[in-house]
Amino acid sequence: MDTITETQIKSFSSEWWDTFLQENENFTTTKVFKNVITSEDIVFLNKEIIKIIQELYALKTNKYGFRVYLDGKLQNNDFMTNLFEKHIPFENENITEYFDRVFSDKKFGMIINHTEKFSEDLAHNILLKIQPLLDKVGIPLTGLSAHILIGNYGWTPLGIHQDTRGENVIHFHLGPGPKIMYNWNEEDYKELTGKKDNNKDVEPLLPYAESYPFETGDLYYMPWNKYHIGFSDQFSVGLTIWFNNPTKRSFTTAILDALHLQHLNEDDEILSPNKDKDIDLTFENIKSVLNLNENLRGLTFIDLLKYLHKEYKLAILSNGGWASIPVTLTDKIKYEIDNYEILDNKKIITPYPFKTFYEKIDDELVIFARGYKVKIRYHDELINIIDKLNQNKEELVTDLLSNLIVDWPVEAGLYFLSLLYDKRAINIVETNQLK
Repeated sequence: MDTITETQIKSFSSEWWDTFLQENENFTTTKVFKNVITSEDIVFLNKEIIKIIQELYALKTNKYGFRVYLDGKLQNNDFMTNLFEKHIPFENENITEYFDRVFSDKKFGMIINHTEKFSEDLAHNILLKIQPLLDKVGIPLTGLSAHILIGNYGWTPLGIHQDTRGENVIHFHLGPGPKIMYNWNEEDYKELTGKKDNNKDVEPLLPYAESYPFETGDLYYMPWNKYHIGFSDQFSVGLTIWFNNPTKRSFTTAILDALHLQHLNEDDEILSPNKDKDIDLTFENIKSVLNLNENLRGLTFIDLLKYLHKEYKLAILSNGGWASIPVTLTDKIKYEIDNYEILDNKKIITPYPFKTFYEKIDDELVIFARGYKVKIRYHDELINIIDKLNQNKEELVTDLLSNLIVDWPVEAGLYFLSLLYDKRAINIVETNQLK
């Protein structure tokens, strides 16, 4: 069979992904695919990564798994604070120039997790590339995530390790330097080391590894069950897309976490010991924290879990499969939802492949838009508006609202669209939306 490099199949087309699945034996075999990413995409993605770095520096946070290593050592908060305050990328500085300036001749590594949250353009660009694959194999149950590895660190600072069970990775290599990944099968590695994780004694084990060198524009795929380490002694950038396929237990845990995140009130009152051993009284404290409406309170535990599962799934589907929700315009540019006049007489679109999901609960319409849950008073016409937007075609706001404003004031319709706009579920076509 011809390999991808020997055919003229367009990168990331449906046919290309067919070959991808054939050559990695349906996600089970490590494989390098040569000359997949165009030079234009490499320039674009590197620019977006610089923007992500600028945003994280502005937030001054490592909350999202933002880490820097020097000579293989993880840097502390003082180093990160100095980086945030004194080493912001200059205007129009490209990614190579920036890291040459800040780290000069140092051996360094930078890891940025969940970058789909911080760049709409990067998230959309990658999603369009992998959508034909998602159409074939489905969206992983706990979603997709995008992570960035930058540096000239030599051996991966984490040492030889195995990724989380079920989480397969696709690595887009943006260069400019090359990289080599070394793989060990589970059983072989266990026999050699006793299954030692984060093993930094690499050289003695190299004769037993399979090596996978790749360069700028190549794509590297690796299944979760390989012990592995990378070597990159020249500056390079890698964008990795993770297919987060959970175990049954970890998926159930994710659903239960949703109960904690969405349905528990903030209450930091300290509880005193229960001298009377009154079990019912103790449980009243739990009930007081639960933020559940009467319908949910009346459900059995299994039915409540089913409800949480449905909401969890709709949130990920509405975000195109991405696990992390985007930063709202309110948080990003201080957009005010009440400033809905910005949408009046405009043309808007829900960009492909995103969709907005909804369900009617009593007199409310519960909407899932880019992973966010929004509630609004129900009207049949709101469903018609969402259905039209879900066709991923340009729509005039005046046309969308024409039937709704028979019953509701036009301001109510604009406010509804403003909610979607804030959550990044729609774009204004005629103006450049701030990214």
